[in-house]
Amino acid sequence: MWGAGLILLLLIVCFFSLTFEISEPCQTLLAVIKSYDSTVKEQVILLSRISRVSIALFAGSALALSGLLMQLHYRNTLADPSLMGVNDGAALAVILILVFFSDASMPQRIIASIAGSFVAYLMIQVGLKKVRVHHSPLALPLVGLIVSMILGSLPTLIASYFNLSQSMTSWYSSRLYRVEWQQVRYFILPLLIAIVFIAVLRKQFTVYRYDHDLTVAIGMERKKFELILQALVVVLTGVTVAIAGRIAFVGLIVPHMARLVYGNRYEKLIIYVPLVGAVMVVAADYLGRYLNYPFETPVGIMFAMIGVPIFLWLIRSGKGGDYNV
Repeated sequence: MWGAGLILLLLIVCFFSLTFEISEPCQTLLAVIKSYDSTVKEQVILLSRISRVSIALFAGSALALSGLLMQLHYRNTLADPSLMGVNDGAALAVILILVFFSDASMPQRIIASIAGSFVAYLMIQVGLKKVRVHHSPLALPLVGLIVSMILGSLPTLIASYFNLSQSMTSWYSSRLYRVEWQQVRYFILPLLIAIVFIAVLRKQFTVYRYDHDLTVAIGMERKKFELILQALVVVLTGVTVAIAGRIAFVGLIVPHMARLVYGNRYEKLIIYVPLVGAVMVVAADYLGRYLNYPFETPVGIMFAMIGVPIFLWLIRSGKGGDYNV
Protein backbone atom coordinates (compact mmCIF):
# COMPACT_ATOMS: atom_id res chain seq x y z
CA MET A 1 0.00 0.00 0.00
CA TRP A 2 2.77 2.44 0.93
CA GLY A 3 4.65 1.61 -2.25
CA ALA A 4 1.64 2.34 -4.46
CA GLY A 5 1.04 5.57 -2.55
CA LEU A 6 4.65 6.71 -3.03
CA ILE A 7 4.55 5.95 -6.75
CA LEU A 8 1.28 7.88 -7.10
CA LEU A 9 2.72 10.81 -5.13
CA LEU A 10 5.84 10.77 -7.31
CA LEU A 11 3.72 10.89 -10.46
CA ILE A 12 1.74 13.83 -9.03
CA VAL A 13 4.79 15.94 -8.11
CA CYS A 14 6.40 15.14 -11.47
CA PHE A 15 3.23 16.26 -13.25
CA PHE A 16 3.12 19.56 -11.33
CA SER A 17 6.83 20.15 -11.96
CA LEU A 18 6.51 19.46 -15.69
CA THR A 19 3.41 21.62 -16.14
CA PHE A 20 4.42 24.55 -13.90
CA GLU A 21 2.88 27.79 -15.21
CA ILE A 22 1.39 25.98 -18.23
CA SER A 23 -2.26 26.63 -18.96
CA GLU A 24 -4.33 23.53 -19.61
CA PRO A 25 -1.59 21.18 -18.28
CA CYS A 26 -3.45 17.91 -18.90
CA GLN A 27 -4.25 18.74 -22.51
CA THR A 28 -0.68 19.92 -23.14
CA LEU A 29 0.82 16.75 -21.66
CA LEU A 30 -1.49 14.53 -23.73
CA ALA A 31 -0.64 16.52 -26.85
CA VAL A 32 3.09 16.03 -26.26
CA ILE A 33 2.56 12.29 -25.80
CA LYS A 34 0.29 11.81 -28.82
CA SER A 35 1.68 14.24 -31.39
CA TYR A 36 4.42 16.62 -30.32
CA ASP A 37 4.37 19.95 -32.19
CA SER A 38 7.59 21.99 -31.95
CA THR A 39 5.73 25.13 -33.04
CA VAL A 40 3.57 25.14 -29.90
CA LYS A 41 5.41 27.06 -27.16
CA GLU A 42 3.88 25.28 -24.18
CA GLN A 43 4.66 21.84 -25.62
CA VAL A 44 8.30 22.86 -26.14
CA ILE A 45 8.53 24.15 -22.56
CA LEU A 46 7.01 20.97 -21.14
CA LEU A 47 9.31 18.72 -23.16
CA SER A 48 12.38 20.72 -22.11
CA ARG A 49 11.49 20.17 -18.45
CA ILE A 50 11.67 16.37 -18.73
CA SER A 51 15.44 16.46 -18.29
CA ARG A 52 15.10 18.70 -15.23
CA VAL A 53 12.52 16.46 -13.57
CA SER A 54 14.50 13.33 -14.46
CA ILE A 55 17.69 14.73 -12.90
CA ALA A 56 15.79 15.77 -9.75
CA LEU A 57 14.24 12.30 -9.54
CA PHE A 58 17.54 10.46 -10.01
CA ALA A 59 19.46 12.81 -7.71
CA GLY A 60 16.92 12.39 -4.93
CA SER A 61 16.99 8.61 -5.25
CA ALA A 62 20.80 8.43 -5.35
CA LEU A 63 21.42 10.78 -2.41
CA ALA A 64 18.72 9.21 -0.24
CA LEU A 65 20.11 5.74 -0.93
CA SER A 66 23.67 6.97 -0.23
CA GLY A 67 22.57 8.34 3.12
CA LEU A 68 20.84 5.10 4.09
CA LEU A 69 23.86 2.99 3.11
CA MET A 70 26.22 5.32 4.96
CA GLN A 71 24.08 5.12 8.10
CA LEU A 72 24.06 1.34 7.83
CA HIS A 73 27.83 1.19 7.36
CA TYR A 74 28.62 3.39 10.36
CA ARG A 75 25.64 2.20 12.44
CA ASN A 76 24.82 5.84 13.09
CA THR A 77 21.69 7.68 11.99
CA LEU A 78 23.55 11.00 11.71
CA ALA A 79 25.68 9.75 8.81
CA ASP A 80 25.01 11.61 5.56
CA PRO A 81 27.25 12.36 2.55
CA SER A 82 26.61 16.10 2.81
CA LEU A 83 27.27 16.30 6.57
CA MET A 84 30.32 14.03 6.44
CA GLY A 85 32.04 16.00 3.66
CA VAL A 86 31.67 13.40 0.89
CA ASN A 87 29.67 15.89 -1.20
CA ASP A 88 32.32 18.54 -0.55
CA GLY A 89 35.12 16.23 -1.68
CA ALA A 90 33.27 15.55 -4.93
CA ALA A 91 32.55 19.26 -5.43
CA LEU A 92 36.20 20.17 -4.82
CA ALA A 93 37.34 17.69 -7.46
CA VAL A 94 34.89 19.13 -10.01
CA ILE A 95 36.09 22.67 -9.27
CA LEU A 96 39.70 21.62 -9.81
CA ILE A 97 38.72 20.04 -13.13
CA LEU A 98 36.98 23.28 -14.17
CA VAL A 99 40.09 25.31 -13.25
CA PHE A 100 42.76 23.22 -14.94
CA PHE A 101 40.69 21.53 -17.68
CA SER A 102 37.93 23.97 -18.54
CA ASP A 103 36.89 21.96 -21.61
CA ALA A 104 36.56 18.70 -19.65
CA SER A 105 33.61 16.57 -20.75
CA MET A 106 30.85 15.45 -18.41
CA PRO A 107 32.24 11.88 -18.09
CA GLN A 108 35.61 13.35 -17.07
CA ARG A 109 33.91 15.54 -14.46
CA ILE A 110 32.01 12.54 -13.13
CA ILE A 111 35.21 10.50 -12.80
CA ALA A 112 36.90 13.37 -10.97
CA SER A 113 33.85 13.80 -8.73
CA ILE A 114 33.85 10.10 -7.81
CA ALA A 115 37.57 10.33 -7.02
CA GLY A 116 36.91 13.35 -4.81
CA SER A 117 34.14 11.59 -2.89
CA PHE A 118 36.45 8.59 -2.46
CA VAL A 119 39.19 10.78 -0.95
CA ALA A 120 36.66 12.36 1.42
CA TYR A 121 35.48 8.90 2.50
CA LEU A 122 39.09 7.90 3.20
CA MET A 123 39.56 11.04 5.30
CA ILE A 124 36.53 10.07 7.40
CA GLN A 125 37.88 6.57 7.93
CA VAL A 126 41.32 7.85 8.94
CA GLY A 127 39.77 10.49 11.20
CA LEU A 128 37.65 7.93 13.04
CA LYS A 129 40.71 5.75 13.67
CA LYS A 130 42.59 8.71 15.14
CA VAL A 131 39.74 9.75 17.46
CA ARG A 132 40.02 8.04 20.84
CA VAL A 133 36.27 8.22 21.50
CA HIS A 134 35.33 6.67 18.14
CA HIS A 135 32.70 4.48 19.84
CA SER A 136 30.68 7.56 20.80
CA PRO A 137 27.67 8.20 18.51
CA LEU A 138 28.81 11.83 18.17
CA ALA A 139 32.34 10.93 17.04
CA LEU A 140 31.24 10.37 13.45
CA PRO A 141 29.40 13.69 12.96
CA LEU A 142 32.28 15.56 14.62
CA VAL A 143 34.88 13.95 12.34
CA GLY A 144 32.56 14.50 9.37
CA LEU A 145 32.12 18.15 10.33
CA ILE A 146 35.89 18.65 10.33
CA VAL A 147 36.25 16.96 6.94
CA SER A 148 33.32 18.97 5.58
CA MET A 149 34.78 22.27 6.82
CA ILE A 150 38.17 21.51 5.29
CA LEU A 151 36.87 20.37 1.92
CA GLY A 152 33.88 22.72 1.81
CA SER A 153 35.92 25.91 2.16
CA LEU A 154 38.34 25.11 -0.67
CA PRO A 155 35.87 25.24 -3.63
CA THR A 156 34.82 28.81 -2.74
CA LEU A 157 38.44 29.90 -2.29
CA ILE A 158 39.56 28.36 -5.57
CA ALA A 159 36.54 29.68 -7.47
CA SER A 160 37.12 33.22 -6.16
CA TYR A 161 40.82 33.14 -7.02
CA PHE A 162 40.23 31.91 -10.58
CA ASN A 163 37.10 34.03 -11.15
CA LEU A 164 34.76 31.06 -11.37
CA SER A 165 32.29 32.22 -8.73
CA GLN A 166 29.43 33.13 -11.06
CA SER A 167 29.67 30.00 -13.20
CA MET A 168 30.12 27.83 -10.10
CA THR A 169 27.15 29.19 -8.18
CA SER A 170 24.42 27.80 -10.43
CA TRP A 171 25.97 24.33 -10.40
CA TYR A 172 27.08 24.28 -6.75
CA SER A 173 23.68 25.35 -5.39
CA SER A 174 21.86 22.92 -7.71
CA ARG A 175 19.99 25.21 -10.08
CA LEU A 176 18.44 22.47 -12.18
CA TYR A 177 17.31 24.73 -15.03
CA ARG A 178 20.80 24.34 -16.55
CA VAL A 179 20.73 20.54 -16.91
CA GLU A 180 20.48 18.93 -20.34
CA TRP A 181 18.90 15.72 -21.57
CA GLN A 182 22.32 14.23 -22.40
CA GLN A 183 23.24 14.35 -18.70
CA VAL A 184 20.33 12.09 -17.75
CA ARG A 185 21.97 9.04 -19.32
CA TYR A 186 24.99 9.33 -17.00
CA PHE A 187 22.70 8.57 -14.07
CA ILE A 188 21.32 5.38 -15.60
CA LEU A 189 24.37 3.08 -15.26
CA PRO A 190 25.15 3.87 -11.58
CA LEU A 191 21.51 3.47 -10.61
CA LEU A 192 21.26 0.19 -12.54
CA ILE A 193 24.34 -1.10 -10.73
CA ALA A 194 22.83 -0.06 -7.40
CA ILE A 195 19.53 -1.77 -8.27
CA VAL A 196 21.34 -5.01 -9.16
CA PHE A 197 23.25 -5.05 -5.87
CA ILE A 198 20.11 -4.22 -3.93
CA ALA A 199 18.18 -7.02 -5.62
CA VAL A 200 20.94 -9.56 -4.98
CA LEU A 201 21.86 -8.50 -1.44
CA ARG A 202 18.50 -7.24 -0.20
CA LYS A 203 18.15 -9.68 2.71
CA GLN A 204 21.74 -9.12 3.83
CA PHE A 205 21.13 -5.45 4.53
CA THR A 206 19.06 -6.28 7.58
CA VAL A 207 21.54 -8.95 8.73
CA TYR A 208 24.48 -6.54 8.46
CA ARG A 209 23.15 -4.20 11.14
CA TYR A 210 23.55 -6.87 13.81
CA ASP A 211 26.68 -7.56 15.85
CA HIS A 212 29.92 -8.25 13.95
CA ASP A 213 30.55 -11.64 15.57
CA LEU A 214 26.97 -12.78 14.96
CA THR A 215 26.98 -11.87 11.26
CA VAL A 216 30.34 -13.57 10.72
CA ALA A 217 29.13 -16.65 12.62
CA ILE A 218 26.15 -17.11 10.28
CA GLY A 219 28.45 -16.96 7.24
CA MET A 220 28.23 -13.35 6.09
CA GLU A 221 31.33 -11.97 4.33
CA ARG A 222 31.18 -8.71 6.21
CA LYS A 223 34.33 -7.09 4.77
CA LYS A 224 33.18 -7.58 1.19
CA PHE A 225 29.74 -6.26 2.07
CA GLU A 226 31.29 -3.16 3.65
CA LEU A 227 33.32 -2.53 0.51
CA ILE A 228 30.14 -2.75 -1.58
CA LEU A 229 28.38 -0.26 0.72
CA GLN A 230 31.28 2.18 0.54
CA ALA A 231 31.61 1.86 -3.25
CA LEU A 232 27.90 2.51 -3.78
CA VAL A 233 28.00 5.62 -1.58
CA VAL A 234 31.10 6.99 -3.32
CA VAL A 235 29.82 6.37 -6.87
CA LEU A 236 26.23 7.55 -6.31
CA THR A 237 27.37 10.70 -4.49
CA GLY A 238 30.08 11.48 -7.05
CA VAL A 239 27.76 11.15 -10.03
CA THR A 240 25.03 13.23 -8.38
CA VAL A 241 27.35 16.09 -7.39
CA ALA A 242 28.96 16.23 -10.83
CA ILE A 243 25.60 16.53 -12.59
CA ALA A 244 23.16 18.13 -10.15
CA GLY A 245 25.46 19.98 -7.75
CA ARG A 246 25.63 19.84 -3.97
CA ILE A 247 22.18 19.03 -2.54
CA ALA A 248 22.49 18.79 1.23
CA PHE A 249 20.55 16.81 3.86
CA VAL A 250 18.71 14.46 1.49
CA GLY A 251 20.62 11.46 2.84
CA LEU A 252 19.84 12.54 6.41
CA ILE A 253 16.17 13.46 6.20
CA VAL A 254 14.76 10.81 3.87
CA PRO A 255 15.94 7.67 5.73
CA HIS A 256 14.48 9.07 8.96
CA MET A 257 11.16 9.72 7.24
CA ALA A 258 11.08 6.16 5.94
CA ARG A 259 11.94 4.78 9.39
CA LEU A 260 8.79 6.35 10.78
CA VAL A 261 6.91 3.69 8.79
CA TYR A 262 9.33 0.77 8.42
CA GLY A 263 11.62 1.11 11.44
CA ASN A 264 14.98 -0.57 10.79
CA ARG A 265 13.70 -3.22 8.39
CA TYR A 266 16.28 -2.73 5.69
CA GLU A 267 14.68 -5.12 3.25
CA LYS A 268 11.89 -2.49 3.12
CA LEU A 269 13.97 0.67 3.57
CA ILE A 270 16.32 -0.17 0.72
CA ILE A 271 13.34 -0.07 -1.67
CA TYR A 272 11.28 2.80 -0.33
CA VAL A 273 14.02 5.29 0.67
CA PRO A 274 14.97 6.00 -2.99
CA LEU A 275 11.30 6.57 -3.82
CA VAL A 276 10.86 9.00 -0.93
CA GLY A 277 14.08 10.77 -1.94
CA ALA A 278 12.83 11.19 -5.50
CA VAL A 279 9.52 12.63 -4.28
CA MET A 280 11.25 15.05 -1.90
CA VAL A 281 13.77 16.47 -4.37
CA VAL A 282 11.24 16.86 -7.20
CA ALA A 283 8.86 18.56 -4.73
CA ALA A 284 11.66 20.82 -3.44
CA ASP A 285 12.52 21.82 -7.00
CA TYR A 286 8.87 22.64 -7.68
CA LEU A 287 8.53 24.66 -4.45
CA GLY A 288 11.72 26.55 -5.26
CA ARG A 289 10.06 27.82 -8.43
CA TYR A 290 6.58 28.30 -6.96
CA LEU A 291 7.39 30.18 -3.73
CA ASN A 292 9.63 32.81 -5.33
CA TYR A 293 8.08 33.12 -8.80
CA PRO A 294 9.18 34.55 -11.24
CA PHE A 295 12.57 33.97 -9.58
CA GLU A 296 13.88 30.58 -8.57
CA THR A 297 15.28 29.26 -5.31
CA PRO A 298 17.84 26.48 -5.96
CA VAL A 299 16.80 23.04 -4.79
CA GLY A 300 19.98 22.80 -2.71
CA ILE A 301 18.95 25.86 -0.70
CA MET A 302 15.37 24.61 -0.35
CA PHE A 303 16.56 21.33 1.11
CA ALA A 304 19.05 23.07 3.42
CA MET A 305 16.21 25.18 4.82
CA ILE A 306 14.42 21.96 5.70
CA GLY A 307 17.46 20.00 6.77
CA VAL A 308 19.09 22.32 9.32
CA PRO A 309 16.15 22.31 11.80
CA ILE A 310 15.81 18.53 11.46
CA PHE A 311 19.55 18.05 12.03
CA LEU A 312 19.43 20.19 15.17
CA TRP A 313 16.42 18.23 16.41
CA LEU A 314 18.28 14.95 15.86
CA ILE A 315 21.25 16.21 17.87
CA ARG A 316 19.03 17.53 20.68
CA SER A 317 16.86 14.42 20.96
CA GLY A 318 19.77 11.97 20.72
CA LYS A 319 18.39 10.21 17.65
CA GLY A 320 21.88 9.76 16.23
CA GLY A 321 22.90 6.86 18.45
CA ASP A 322 23.70 3.34 17.33
CA TYR A 323 20.88 1.17 16.05
CA ASN A 324 19.06 -0.95 18.59
CA VAL A 325 19.90 -4.57 17.83
